[in-house]
Amino acid sequence: MLHKPKKIIAYNIYQKSIILTAKIGLAAIIISSLNSIAIAKEISQTSTPTVIDNILINPDIGITDHQTFNINSDPWWNIPSHPKTAVVYFRWYWEELEPQQGKYNFQLIDKTINQAAALGKKIVIRFMTMAGKDEVYYNPSPNEGKKILGVPCWVKKQIDDKITGQTCPDNNHFVVDYKNPILKENLERFIKAMGKHYNNNKNILRLDIGLIGTWGEWNLASQMGYQQPTLGHHGYTTKDLIPYITLMQDAFPDKQLSIDLTSPDDDITSYATQRGIGWRADCIGDWQSGWNHMEQGYPNTIEHIQGNGYKKNMYADTNFLNRWKQAPVDFEVCQDLDYWAQNKSIYTLDNVKKTFDFALDSHASLFNLKSGNVPVIYKDLVNNFIKKLGYRFELASVKINSRFVPTSPIKIISKWKNVGVAPSYNNYPVVWRLRNADNYIVSYFTTNNDIRTWLPAENRHTSTPIYKQVDTFYLPADIQPGSYQLDVALVEPSTTIAKIKLAIDGMLTDSWYNIDTINIQR
Repeated sequence: MLHKPKKIIAYNIYQKSIILTAKIGLAAIIISSLNSIAIAKEISQTSTPTVIDNILINPDIGITDHQTFNINSDPWWNIPSHPKTAVVYFRWYWEELEPQQGKYNFQLIDKTINQAAALGKKIVIRFMTMAGKDEVYYNPSPNEGKKILGVPCWVKKQIDDKITGQTCPDNNHFVVDYKNPILKENLERFIKAMGKHYNNNKNILRLDIGLIGTWGEWNLASQMGYQQPTLGHHGYTTKDLIPYITLMQDAFPDKQLSIDLTSPDDDITSYATQRGIGWRADCIGDWQSGWNHMEQGYPNTIEHIQGNGYKKNMYADTNFLNRWKQAPVDFEVCQDLDYWAQNKSIYTLDNVKKTFDFALDSHASLFNLKSGNVPVIYKDLVNNFIKKLGYRFELASVKINSRFVPTSPIKIISKWKNVGVAPSYNNYPVVWRLRNADNYIVSYFTTNNDIRTWLPAENRHTSTPIYKQVDTFYLPADIQPGSYQLDVALVEPSTTIAKIKLAIDGMLTDSWYNIDTINIQR
């Protein structure tokens, strides 16, 4: 959409004293020359883009695909109603990635990352060491039908004295001892190898610290029963677990990390969040009768993390509820939405809305629906939720001041709002450009801004901050007189490739946004 500029013309008149000389003819020539110079007019024009309410699929946020690249076209799990995604989520057990000591299956991870990248998606990764009882691999895994050991067989033979012979039995009831020095030594070497290979991979959005417990969830559920499966209840102290946090931080110093919310029996989450690690919670939406995650699990754990629980927290994080400003918050759904729809007496529209509101109030960026179907009954709630999840940027106004002649400065004053619930944890700089009548780009104007500082409102009931950005550039010396379009984009760093869709009208085919028309004078 093109916006008609409002033009305010200001004249700057200079008074000069001209000393007449005896040569009247020379003075006349000087006066004539001064009169012939056209004084450039300083112009100010303001545009106000139109805000839109569309669902925007943007990098690093939104609904995630689960163990698939695009569930809508996956031949195994075709579910057309699942929302579009920009992030995929994959988990691997250690035994899949180091089947023989020191021989790493990088090909499995590389292939997965590359397939996601080919679709323009980033990936979140979790490395795990223990599965639930009797869980098996399924198609298309080459281990289809086999019990999931979690740790490699060669490690299991070193730490499980019940194993004899050259192979491991098809049984995964073994409970890993995370205090075992042999396990720790081998796992440390494995994670260091993963970090060396993947720390600089730009297509990895972040990694879960999921080395501990069943499914990497920092508990021993399934293996030790579902009554009090917490690590603290089974003899683990925070000091026993800290080395696994440090290991991941050391191996992936340039990657975002997150950790499960754990429980009121454990202090490891608060230890981690105070050190720049984000948090995630599984089983959001659990409203079953009796004890459930939404009414007891999350509230009690969050109170404990802050140091307000019934058990003392030696590593209490009193600023936990503000950690979202620097580190991400993610959720994974309990069961799936089809299960919710089949149990409508529990998963009422009101409870589902409360579930989504809890995620928004927690300033979430990602929400894993396990690539499930979205029943019609919840479709509107899901769509409204997606519009707020993560960041959502609006450009409120753009004011341009310039004389609009070659080499003259052009000042662009832009005002931005983040009407989502979380910041962008990656910077996508603002870049402006001028485009002539033939759609040829005559100039790019790069900025030094950092959109990671554009925080949303503190909560859904307060006003959204406005971020004012003032940038001054110089028009090219060889720019020709005529009409030009001013466009803007949030780009991939060090490029001019637009990456983020804005919540405004005027998007062009290359995902830049047309803001205003300017006229270059002679």
